[in-house]
Amino acid sequence: MKKRAVSLLLCVGMAASLVTGTGAVVRAEGETEVLTEAAEVSANYPLTVSTFNYAKEPVEETFEKAPERVLTFWQNSLETMLALGLGDRIICAVGVSKESVLPELQEEFDKVASGKEYNEFVDTNAAMSKEYAIMMEPDFILGWKSSFSDKTIGDVDYWHENGIHTYMALNSNDISENRTLENEYTDILTIGRIFDVEDKAQEIVDEMKDEVARVTEATEGQEKKKVLVVEFMKDSIWNYDKTTLAGNMITEMGAELLDAAGDLGAEDLINLDPDVIFVIGDETKTENLTGDQGYASLKAVQNGAVYAIDLSDVYTSGVRTINGLNEIGKALYPELYTE
Repeated sequence: MKKRAVSLLLCVGMAASLVTGTGAVVRAEGETEVLTEAAEVSANYPLTVSTFNYAKEPVEETFEKAPERVLTFWQNSLETMLALGLGDRIICAVGVSKESVLPELQEEFDKVASGKEYNEFVDTNAAMSKEYAIMMEPDFILGWKSSFSDKTIGDVDYWHENGIHTYMALNSNDISENRTLENEYTDILTIGRIFDVEDKAQEIVDEMKDEVARVTEATEGQEKKKVLVVEFMKDSIWNYDKTTLAGNMITEMGAELLDAAGDLGAEDLINLDPDVIFVIGDETKTENLTGDQGYASLKAVQNGAVYAIDLSDVYTSGVRTINGLNEIGKALYPELYTE
């Protein structure tokens, strides 16, 4: 699944462990125990991180110091850097406009543009190429699996051979069979270790984990609400199942994600009849259900339990993960979000 949005390329200047079910392993050079005391040693250099190439094969990289010239692809990569206070290290942000950055990160984003000149492109695939990226002289590229296709900047091998580090978000595209909250936590913590800002990264992750714990503890023993997360496509309804981050977030927040095929028809949706439906997009997208008499029999429609949710909050979400958890929590348990 590709992220659907109008994309901008903002370029400045001229110029993780083998994933199993639990995510990436980060360790300092010489470590032999996977994930043992990682938090104590991973900020030390040299630091070895496992990531992937485009074929989803694990590759290891060793950082001798924190990167200083970073090329980021997409919202999660840019905003994680900003949230960690690393805006001054970004030389190029692909696929994100200043206006789309979280309000609380705008001040940090200003450091990206400080004293530098922007180039803007509407079509990121056409605008970004290996040649253009080389000209910017990055020392670290933070992106999705799709960032390293032949249509963009090419596979990681070239960059590694030339001393330029890379990292792929674990929930991006099809790197992981199951996209999970744990993968989002791992990405944030790994970036924190790479840049020696582990404490900040841990604070961000702890806020997410604490929210999940708060909600699940408060709702223990309650009957689980049956939920679907859908996106209305041109000719079908796409269902975000248990392999997706959105589906995993629903489950982790204590609801029951209904088991259904990836592609749904109107009749399938009516037969499933969930208690709550999240629709990917803004409020206008919910009208596909609430404004169509064909769906009037749905419990969720009758009870006003159809909610819009931003794709960026539930797909390779980075620091926006907390927003997704809060939106899901408010819809499922409004009594817990009264303040």
